[in-house]
This record gives sequence, structure tokens and C-alpha cells, in this order.
Amino acid sequence: MLILMRSHAFDLPLETDEANYAYVGTRLAAGDRMYVDVWDHQPPGVFVLFAATAWAFGDAPIVFRWLAVAFSLATMVMIWAILDRRGTPWAALAAALLFALASSDPGTAGEGCNREIFMATLIVGAWWAVLRRPIVRRRDVLIAGVMLSLASVLKTVVAVHWIALAAWLVIDALLLRRASGGSLAAPSARAEARGSEREPEPATGVSAVPGVLWLAAGPALLWGSVFAYFALTDRLDAFVDAVFRFNLGYSDSDTGRLSRFAAFFQPERHPFIFDSALPIWIAGAVALLPLAAGAMRQASRRFALAVVLLLAASYVAVCLPAQFWPHYYYLMIPALVLAIGAAAHAVMEQRGEGRARATLSGAAVALILALLFVTQWREYLSRDGLDITIKRYNTRDYWAQAHGRNVESVTDPADTIFVFGNDAGIYYYAKRRCASRFTMATGLRSRYPDAAARQAILLDELRNNRPRLILETGEAPFPGWIEFLQERYYPAGADFHDKTGGIIMPVWCRKDAPIRQIDWNWDRSEAVK
Repeated sequence: MLILMRSHAFDLPLETDEANYAYVGTRLAAGDRMYVDVWDHQPPGVFVLFAATAWAFGDAPIVFRWLAVAFSLATMVMIWAILDRRGTPWAALAAALLFALASSDPGTAGEGCNREIFMATLIVGAWWAVLRRPIVRRRDVLIAGVMLSLASVLKTVVAVHWIALAAWLVIDALLLRRASGGSLAAPSARAEARGSEREPEPATGVSAVPGVLWLAAGPALLWGSVFAYFALTDRLDAFVDAVFRFNLGYSDSDTGRLSRFAAFFQPERHPFIFDSALPIWIAGAVALLPLAAGAMRQASRRFALAVVLLLAASYVAVCLPAQFWPHYYYLMIPALVLAIGAAAHAVMEQRGEGRARATLSGAAVALILALLFVTQWREYLSRDGLDITIKRYNTRDYWAQAHGRNVESVTDPADTIFVFGNDAGIYYYAKRRCASRFTMATGLRSRYPDAAARQAILLDELRNNRPRLILETGEAPFPGWIEFLQERYYPAGADFHDKTGGIIMPVWCRKDAPIRQIDWNWDRSEAVK
């Protein structure tokens, strides 16, 4: 089911972020250096992942689609395993089916291959590691820490999930100590020990504090290695500036910091986020009630707390960047599915396992599944690729693909180009090298700290690398930009808005390397050809 759902979007062009991961990944695989030869304000993890994938399997869009499928399958299996461990197989199966239907949810850009899909697998994997046994062992905590550290080099906001899991480890250790009368071993472990010569194994290694330290071991080792690598290659300042200093400005909001947590429920730019998976959002919210009740009972306390903390951390992780792009919300999907499955188990545990109650609980989950299929059919399966992308980012994905092919048709493979905007898909589909390290223009915007320094670097790189074509895709010019263009380039064409007729993409060509004239004007009707 999951593969069939995701395969519906296999023919879509890569969207802007995905194309940037693929393009930068191929540059890294070819020997370029992150933050010096190619620049982005994200940690290096996703680019390394795409570089390794491209090196092993090629850089065709279908390769990255299957990469997302593989991670989604792993997420689904771990969701099933976490719930099956609770002793309610039908709840585990229902949750797996819910995730299979929602893993490609277009409202949260799930049909693509953005970072959140890979992050979700590693985050769920961390909770699987600590929930798979009644007693958390040191190696379980270490595995969880490694999982979260890998997720954090995809996006630093995963630190919120580390805090949530560390809090759970402390609470779990304290509750277990109290339940076992002050011993560090769980009652079941002590009972086993009485019948054997083996000593009981501690609940979280030794106690709560060492448990948290074991959880920190993976991130400390991985991030220590990352910092050491960039320091040894003389790129530490560039790395820190991009991944940490720049991101503080990028995550700044014109409104108060607390207001972003309310904006989660009414995202202004993309109000459709909840539509296609609405049954899961509603059922997940309702599931908080039995989960809260389960947290009050000793038998289910540790599991209910884990799911509530996962939900809370996912919510905070979506809100902190204050940008509210649809793919940010994808982190909530696995947490909501787990909450629904855990709530179904909690209801069964509280009310007994009578046939009537089991039938009623099963009918409720079946209704959620049916409603989810209806919304996914309406918003996704019955739509073609253009319908799916128009609702989210207009026709930008198809537009970048079309202009990438235009650029390829009028340039030579050795030519460099520059796209002054956030349309890295043009590089990817043109198969042409960016003349600057800035494949996306976000870092060049004057509103962000040190933008003037990056703008100066850009002009120096363009003068040295002499791109044959420059395409402007909506960024505001900065001091020196217009003069640079008029001195070295001539207007070679333009793309016009389909309705207003205004220029949306001027094309500039180097004066000493003219191109043949083509029609640069593109409209959405060409996407269905």
C-alpha cells in the first residue's frame, strides 16, 4: 500500500529543496567542498546522503523517490514494532496501514523526498530503540542517541527531540526506581534474578543521569567529528556561520516567539496543510485524552508518556523555524499515527478485551482508515502531478524543469550559469554548473546578517567564473548587481506571467558568448504535454 501510494508521484519533478539536495550532492560526489564550493544554511547530512545515493545509483529523480520509499518503509515497520510490542497486534497493524496511506500525504509534501521524511525515520527509530524492551538498557539508549544524532545533521531542530527523549529517560528511571522500592532494577528483573545467579540489569544503565549521558554520546561523537572535519579542512568558520549563525536570523520572526506556536494551526501561506490527512489530525488530537489517562496508570505510564513527548517535540520542531513550510509538518505524521495506535491500545487496556469493546474499537479505527483513504483520494490519488504541485507551490517545479531544459539546449556542458533566486531545479535539470557557491539565494537576501559579505563573494565568483547565462527569478537586486549585469551581459529573453504579462524571469547572456534565440516564455499548459 505504501509503495503504491508513493509511486503515484514518481513522475513529478523534484521541487526546489529536493533539486538543491540532488544538485549539491552530485557536486560533493565530484569532489566539491561544502560551504566553500557550494553553500547552504543547512547541516551537511542531507547533502552527504544525496551524494552517496547519487554515487551508488545515479542522480535521476526516480532514484531519490525510491530513497524516500525505503525510509518510509522503515518508519512504517518501526511504528508497527513499537505498538506490536505493547501486545495489541491489531492496533499495530492499523497504525501501519494509517502510515502507509499518509506517508505520501501531499498536504505535508510527503510524496516527495524532503529532509523531514528521512528525519522522521531516525526519530521514530530512536523511540523504537528505548521502547522495544520492558527495561531500557545502555545499548538501547546508545542506539537512540546515534539515531537522533544522524537526524540532527539533517536538521538541527532535532535537538528538541533529544531533550524530549532525555526527559523521558529521567522520568522512566525515577518511576521504575519508585515501583521497585528503590532498587535500580525493575521488579520483573529482580524476580528473574532470584531464580538465577545473574544480577539484574539496571533500568537505564546505572541511573537517570548516566542514561542521559549515554543518550548524549552519539550526538557528541558525531558532532565532534563534524566540527573536527571542518576545522581540519579550514572551513570551520564557514560551517558555523552557515549552520548556526545564519539559522538564528533565518528563524527570526516579525511576531513574538510564542505566537508561532499558535500560527501552527493557521498557516497563512499554506492553509491546505491539514486537508489531505484531516482524519489523522483530528483522531490524533482526540487520542491525547486516552493517552493522558494512560499516563496516570502504572502499567501504561512509560509508553503513554513516550508518545505524548514525541508528539510535543514534533509540534515544537515544526514551530521553532517560524517558516511553516508544508514539509515541516510531515514530522507530525508518524507521531500522530503512533498516538492513534497507542490510544486504541489504552482504551482496550482500560476497558478490557471483551468482544463488543474490541469490535467497537476496531470499527473506530476502520472508520479513520476509510476517511483517510477518502481524503487522500480526493486530494492526491485522483489528481495529476500538476494539480498536486499547483496547490502547494504553484507550477514552480514544472517551471524550473522546463527552464533547465531550455538552458541545456542553448549552452555547452562546460558552460557555467547562475540563477539569482531559489530555483535550484534549473541547475539540476540543465546539468550545468552554478557559477557561484550560492545555489540558492536565501543567504544573499539583505534582511539576514552578513548578507553584504555574501553578496560581495557572489560578485567576485561571477566575475571569475563568467557564467554564460544569468536567470533572475524574483530576488531583489542589491548594490552593484544591476551595474554588473549591464557591464557584462545583454538581455537574451524573458519569461512572462501567464495572466498579467509582466516579466517574471529576465534572461541575461554574456556579451562575448551569445546564444541562439529561443522562446523563453513558458505557461502551465506546457506542463501537461
